[in-house]
Amino acid sequence: MKTPQTTTQKTETSKTNSPQRLAGIRGFLLFYIFLLAYQLVHGLVLTGGSIVLYNNPSLAATQGFSLPLSGLLVYDITNLILAADGVLVLVLMFKRKKAAIINGIILSILWPLCLLIWHLAGEKSHFGTVVDTLPNVFGFFYLLLSRRVKATFVK
Repeated sequence: MKTPQTTTQKTETSKTNSPQRLAGIRGFLLFYIFLLAYQLVHGLVLTGGSIVLYNNPSLAATQGFSLPLSGLLVYDITNLILAADGVLVLVLMFKRKKAAIINGIILSILWPLCLLIWHLAGEKSHFGTVVDTLPNVFGFFYLLLSRRVKATFVK
């Protein structure tokens, strides 16, 4: 049986769930932004590493390593596209633009697609593909379902 709430309890409940209270870059939204920034830096470092390995295959840990130019171009161009889109999402988020939500969702879909392409091309391991997909699954559902996201990005 429900107990009746006093006026003070109702006011406190409405304050904690109000859009003004939820708005702001903190909590899981801050975690998402750090995760996205990490993914961008990680991708750019791997892009640089792939260029170095292409120019000097003897640095690879495996014997007989060779990276075809077509594989290098697909990997590096898609990584740079993801990085550019990721920077766009971060800029939109810091400006609190509503477009950050849809661009973040699109990025969360594009990233696993690129991971799958890289995996099928032999440029990504099974484990690496799964591990690198997990943050995007989190980001997709978080951006789609979060009340904080909807309250923060309103411009």
